[in-house]
Amino acid sequence: MVPWPQFLSEFARAGNLTLGGGPPMIAELQRRVIYERRWLPPEDFGLLYSVARLTPGTNILAFIAAAATRIQGPFGGFIAVIAASLPAALIIWLMTIFFDAWSGNRWVAAALFGTLAAVVALILSSAWQLLQPFRKNPLALVIFIAAVLFGITNSASPVTILLAAAAIGALKPSKK
Repeated sequence: MVPWPQFLSEFARAGNLTLGGGPPMIAELQRRVIYERRWLPPEDFGLLYSVARLTPGTNILAFIAAAATRIQGPFGGFIAVIAASLPAALIIWLMTIFFDAWSGNRWVAAALFGTLAAVVALILSSAWQLLQPFRKNPLALVIFIAAVLFGITNSASPVTILLAAAAIGALKPSKK
């Protein structure tokens, strides 16, 4: 079992100190939990992320609950969700109270514009990192490219893309 202080530290750190939303948080958790700490194999991480994306609501919290449960059991999943979300939620709540005062400031608007560009890059980077354990699987690459194209052109809803990818993936199970 993973020592509780390390476990809580990783999930609290990822949830409260990773800027840019869910995808950069997932990339940071992937780097720390798989490659540095070796708490999960890459295939499990990708599977848990995929399942969490199929759930309604906040997919990142669903992922944290799944990954933490896999690492530390059900109580660990519950505690990790609280550690990863509560402090940042309180900060956002406080920022929202002051949003009207800040929204007219041109410096704040410029900073948010710059942040948006970086967030898009981080989303692409984390998507590529998640695909790495499956990079030798041609079907995974085809599904990835098709999903990106359908997503960019808005010719299918995210739910349709995920269901189609699941159906295609089910046709050729991976070797374990």
